[in-house]
Amino acid sequence: MKHFPILLLLLLLPLTASAQKDNFWTDWNNYLDYRAAKRYAELDSNYVGRYPYRWDARVFYNTDGLHLATSGTDSDVRLATGMSNTVGIGLSFRGFGLNYSVALGKKMNFDFGFASYGKRLGFEYSLRVSSRLSGEVSWFGLPRQQAERGDLTLMASNLTVLYNFNPRFSYAAAMKQNAIQRKSAGSFLLAASWTAWDVLGAGPDIISKQTSLQTLLEVTNMLYLRYSIGAGYGYNLVLGQEHWLLHASVIPMWTFYDTTIRRVNGVAKYYHRPLGPFSITGTARAGIYYRWGTRWTIGLNGVVNQMASSTSLRRSQEGYQRFDAQDWQARLSVGYRF
Repeated sequence: MKHFPILLLLLLLPLTASAQKDNFWTDWNNYLDYRAAKRYAELDSNYVGRYPYRWDARVFYNTDGLHLATSGTDSDVRLATGMSNTVGIGLSFRGFGLNYSVALGKKMNFDFGFASYGKRLGFEYSLRVSSRLSGEVSWFGLPRQQAERGDLTLMASNLTVLYNFNPRFSYAAAMKQNAIQRKSAGSFLLAASWTAWDVLGAGPDIISKQTSLQTLLEVTNMLYLRYSIGAGYGYNLVLGQEHWLLHASVIPMWTFYDTTIRRVNGVAKYYHRPLGPFSITGTARAGIYYRWGTRWTIGLNGVVNQMASSTSLRRSQEGYQRFDAQDWQARLSVGYRF
């Protein structure tokens, strides 16, 4: 019996630790609830409201496509994915959301993203990986040849930071549906973005073309980097006693820095855009959403990203690499809050 107090203490320790853990998460959630209530109290409740839930889950169906073109001293590429379909899921907690979708087919094709939007400041990141590229390729002076699906893999990344001037306009209501736009409102928007498109060789599984292009595809990849800033406008139109929300926005951006990085056998060579010529990047969005009650939302939205370079760039310029690209996506989604 002299060891009974020690045994009792050992038995109670897990229960005590569990209670402390529960208390920690309860206190942490209470603190986050307090911060959220304080943040929304600073907004005009006649225009923007919040849902009484912490979680938001959704399923969606995407249709998307992209194409890219490069030309310069070392490359002349015309590639596209064609139209592809993906299905995915998304989950957000207190406005911070993750989503993942995968292609309906055998070729590797998936999207991953996360985003969060506050009353004024927000950000969004997306990663698209696709082996569905096909088209014409000419690298390092070789004759133009056909690249089939599976020869190349594209990794396209984008990070955008947004600033909203009008707190009566909710970007969160339009993009994530985790806020309520009660009355129609619009706002000027500032944006800064980082974009990287990486075209990778597929390696030894490339179908033999019986040409030296195969070897080049195995050991070569091209990375295109862009940094852009710009301003635009967005508008949320509310109809049907707050059940319907229509969104449209456009943000043109000036690309103040872009470069091409060519890597062959692990050795990198940089090609910077010459001074003088300009490049632009632009994003346009549109969406329509319907919500019933406070838990369910169904929506259809689309986004188009365009990157273009000045035609004044000349092939004779040392290190010249012109890069133009466009990608688009249409998404049908159903969301549930809890």
